[in-house]
Parts: sequence; structure tokens; C-alpha cells
Amino acid sequence: MPPNVKPGVGGLSLSRDGKTLVVAGGDAKVRFVDMATGAVQRTLTGHTNMVYRAIFSADEKLLASSSRDHTARVWDVASGRELHQMGGFRCSVKAVAFSPDGQTVAASGNDGMLKLWDVRTGTELKSLVHINSADIDMATYSFVFSHDGKKIYAGNGDGTISEWDVGSGKEVRFWKAHDYTAFRLLFSPDYHLLASFGDSVVKLWDTSTWREVRSLSMPRTAGASPRSSTITFSHDGKLIAASDIGLDPKNNYVYVQAIVWNAKTGEKLFTIAGHKFDIDGLVFTRDDHFLLTGSVDTTIKFWDMKTGHEARTINLRPDGGQ
Repeated sequence: MPPNVKPGVGGLSLSRDGKTLVVAGGDAKVRFVDMATGAVQRTLTGHTNMVYRAIFSADEKLLASSSRDHTARVWDVASGRELHQMGGFRCSVKAVAFSPDGQTVAASGNDGMLKLWDVRTGTELKSLVHINSADIDMATYSFVFSHDGKKIYAGNGDGTISEWDVGSGKEVRFWKAHDYTAFRLLFSPDYHLLASFGDSVVKLWDTSTWREVRSLSMPRTAGASPRSSTITFSHDGKLIAASDIGLDPKNNYVYVQAIVWNAKTGEKLFTIAGHKFDIDGLVFTRDDHFLLTGSVDTTIKFWDMKTGHEARTINLRPDGGQ
């Protein structure tokens, strides 16, 4: 695995106006980056280990973050002040999300717990557990709220997707989606598809029937062990991108890649290579002209979606300048 490169990118989120990029950092910081200049406008500090995700609430007044320090946190965007620190986890907190109405924040982690809190008070409301086993990867690696906020779909370490009823806190059902791990989940912008990513395969599920409608495989190299990273949809829903790495038996990097497909046809459009380490951040610009890839190698690259070529790079310097 790579050396402790800082500030590597753990996740990328974009403001609604497309002008501000929120970068979750490997150095425990959350940065607000100006999309036009690449300059860091503000930095949020408080976490004590890598930040995996940092995302806006719907009204963009709040930001939620999740970290390897076993906490999720809610921040006031205007002041940069930490409002709530949410704990109770025994392991890394891999995912965080606001409910559509903004009244609830949820987080999940490697210990298998998916917790919900009241955004206003910071009070824990529920703790949901899909499986508790010493023999099975019981992590909940990612989750998404349904459009109406009444359901949560969670990607589990045992390769299943869970459907939770938020009101009752009960697991309504689950189904096997991937052989080993359901690592990432994401709804298409119109909520007609749920994308799951695990074992270097992206699967698209029809949300009216929950049947698999398409399977998109990442290219693999013989002898390399693949590890899934992240996925994203373009804002018009026409493109889907995923990133993964391949490691040799000594954990040296064989490849680092992102793939872009036509979401409707499954046609592979671009293979993106150019980062040294894991691509843990993927987001399309608001006009979908560019795909941004953020890497543990401390760079954020812009890729032209007409050509697949690199158009620009933002460097986040280890010296703290950015």
C-alpha cells in the first residue's frame, strides 16, 4: 500500500452551484477548494484521522463528515464550527449522509452499525445492524436514502444489499448483490436505478422491480488482486464512472484506473489512468463536461468527457499550503 501520503483525497463533493469542491482529506482535514482557481478557500479541522466522506446537506447550510477516527461530525458551513460529534462506533466510519428532508444524519462503519441522529440536537435515534459475526465481514461500507427518505439501502461486507425501514428501524429485506462485498451504493439522479459496486463489478438495479438490469466489469490484470474504490453518476444520468486498483501479492500497485460507461447501453467510453495511488474521489462537474478524480496521491484531475483526456490538475501540497 502507499506510504502515508498527505493530504491524500478520501472523497469529493461539489456544491450545487458547481463553484466549490469539498475534499475529504487523508490528513484529517476537510478542504473547500475553489473550482476556478484550485485554491483552498477554507479548512475544517477537528477529526484526528483520515476523513473518508464530506457531504453537504440539501440546503448546503451543514456539512457532514465521516472518519477513521471512529466518528462522524456535523459542521456549520457558514462559520466552519463543529456542531455535533457522533460516536458509538468501534471502527472506522466509512459513510455518512443526510436524509432528504435534512432532519436526520446517518453514518455507518466497519463494525456493522448504521446509526441515525437528529440533526438539530445530535441525539442518536436508531442503531441498525445487518449481521453480527466474527466469521463474516460485517461492515456496512455505504448506504443511501430513498428519494422520500423512508428507506435506507445499505451495502454490506457479506455482499448483500439491505433495505431498512427508517420509521421502524427494521430490515425489511436483503439480497445477494456481489460475491464478496457490496462496497458502494448510489442512486441515479432520477432514482430509477441503484448502482452497487463490489468485487470490481458495477451492477445496476431497477428500483421498481429490484432486478439487475446491467453488469459492468472493470478490466482486470492476471495475477493482480482488484480492490474497488468508488462510483459516481453524471448529473444527467447518462454516464457512470467507477474506480479501482490492482495489487500484486506484495501489495505493489499493478494498476490504478477509472472507467466511464454509457449508463443506458453499458458501452465503455473511457479508461482513465494517470494517478499513482487509489482514486477515492469521483464527481462530475455540474455541466457534466468533466469528470474529477481525486487520489491518495494528493492530486485532483479533470478529464474531458468528449475526449477522455486530462485537461487540468489540482495539487494538494503536503506542506499544508493546500
